[in-house]
Amino acid sequence: MKKVKIGISDMILLVLSIIFLVGILTFFKTCGPKNDGSWMTCHWAGNTVTGIAVILTAISFVHMLIPDRKIKIGLSVSIIPVSVLAILVPGVLINTCMADVMRCNAIMRPSVIILSSLMIVFSVFDIIRYAKKED
Repeated sequence: MKKVKIGISDMILLVLSIIFLVGILTFFKTCGPKNDGSWMTCHWAGNTVTGIAVILTAISFVHMLIPDRKIKIGLSVSIIPVSVLAILVPGVLINTCMADVMRCNAIMRPSVIILSSLMIVFSVFDIIRYAKKED
């Protein structure tokens, strides 16, 4: 059994995904309910992004624990389409509010785009790094 060696890219991916998850649950949160108690569509976009953030956190956690570089490459590859999906959810796949000053457009959507893009960049870096290593 190989010894688990936690690298800097393992920690960066995990920290980014945790920031993403905690952020979407707290300070990147979408708009609240309307006065009648119903929800705007951005609420459903936020819920979907929350599920995606949970998946990214799970993948990043497993990535950190697995010692095999080929599996790490596969996990890093899987982070890329999931992160692209996160970018596409608010505003493309699920509408957000019409006003640009609404919380979902001013805070949630840019945060999702930035954190997902960072996940993609570090995943690509991780893939290159582990692909260059020898067994």
